[in-house]
Amino acid sequence: GRRKIEIKIIENEDDRPISFLKCCTRIYMKTFELSTLFGSDILFILFSPTGKPYSFRHHSVESVAKRFWNPNQSLNETTHAPVEADRKVRINLLVKDFNEVHD
Repeated sequence: GRRKIEIKIIENEDDRPISFLKCCTRIYMKTFELSTLFGSDILFILFSPTGKPYSFRHHSVESVAKRFWNPNQSLNETTHAPVEADRKVRINLLVKDFNEVHD
């Protein structure tokens, strides 16, 4: 069930990478779930304690970042239909993969 987790720094430096990867995996799963459930574009970047970047993205980093920096910019009519079709196919495949993993 749910429980409150105390947030504090992990003192043992050898334990940090292991805890980071476990946490990163859970965050990836939740990010994937949100992207799938809502059909949303998500860009999530996380830096490890050693400075290595980890990212989850729906579509490319560039396309999501452009939409973030220019939220009012819409797709033009010639690109919207193919992008939307690709998005639906990818979402269906992701849902299928997600369901297989959780069954």
